Amino acid sequence: MSCPGAIRRTLAVARAEWMHNRRDVRSLGIIVLLPIMLLLLYGYAINFDLRELRFAVQDWDRSEASAEFVDTIARSDYFALHGLIADSVELGRLVEYGRVRFALVIPRGFGDDIASGRTGRVQVLLDGADSQTAGVALGYMEAVVRRHSVELMQEWVRRAGVPASSAEPALGIEPRVLYNPELRSTSFVVPGLIAVLMMMLAALLTSGCIVREREAGSFEGLAASPIAPSEIMLGKLAPYAVIAIFDVVLCIVVGWLIFGVAPRGDLWSLLGISAVYLVASLAIGLLVSGLTRTHQLATLLAFLTTMLPTMLLTGFVFPLRSMPAVLQYLAQVFPATHFLVIIRGIYLKGTGLGLFVREGLALGLIALLLVIAASKAFRKSLE
Repeated sequence: MSCPGAIRRTLAVARAEWMHNRRDVRSLGIIVLLPIMLLLLYGYAINFDLRELRFAVQDWDRSEASAEFVDTIARSDYFALHGLIADSVELGRLVEYGRVRFALVIPRGFGDDIASGRTGRVQVLLDGADSQTAGVALGYMEAVVRRHSVELMQEWVRRAGVPASSAEPALGIEPRVLYNPELRSTSFVVPGLIAVLMMMLAALLTSGCIVREREAGSFEGLAASPIAPSEIMLGKLAPYAVIAIFDVVLCIVVGWLIFGVAPRGDLWSLLGISAVYLVASLAIGLLVSGLTRTHQLATLLAFLTTMLPTMLLTGFVFPLRSMPAVLQYLAQVFPATHFLVIIRGIYLKGTGLGLFVREGLALGLIALLLVIAASKAFRKSLE
């Protein structure tokens, strides 16, 4: 089998698939308008609270007062202590990589200030890339600090024997928000919406590839043709891959023009990893199409296997760490779980793919497994 011949046959299948979509005005309308409508709808409407907050501490004071302060926060139901970090670079990386939701920096002299009745200052480094979590973290932190400050002030007043009105607040925090200083929810939501919409739309586009041929009565002729199954599959996927990439660019442009949210990192890195993500999404649709017999059932399954898990089980709405352990492990099989981490890092933190090697490898492996599964389902359908 000559390579030019295989390419010609693949392009012929792709051209036929493209002509079918071009004649279907409703499909073209959905392809162009659906991602814009959903991006606008959810971008304006979604607003949610998060509760599971992991934090790290850099304690320069090493006093009894600082240890008691950290212990008070760690004992709160809202927080979980990641650990005490001595290196400032490591502390910054924990926040940058999303390993912790915020970090506390306790300066030298903190214990002396508390003991002398002055206000002990603590710096809080918040990851503003997740604006909703940062806002919740700051609110919870202020509540805990306020309560502990009252207890310390009462103890100092009793020990010093001075009027309570003459005492300063025992504790004060100085928040510093990284990556998203304005704590705009839209800046956090828009990149996540791109991931959700691309997963759903790509799967819906390819979910009718095979069942449409069956319902039109042309599938037997396609199966009996001299074109190899791999050429048929690639030919059918090629137009949808181009359409999906177009929709990615469309969503990026709309997010920038309407919400003022644009990628701060390398755009080509974003498009490259988006292509891997779209391969996985398109493969899900083709797999569904190979396992079903009607277009309606294929569409329903494509929606159920993409939209709902991507919205609820990948970290888009609810943080993974707040879920039961079994759901955290289950979430790792969804491509959007890993893509969300990458796209939010590129959008808000201005990072490249170098910081997300683990997520990138996981996404590539999932895409490969989905392509293999879709190929087997496609070949079985042609038999």
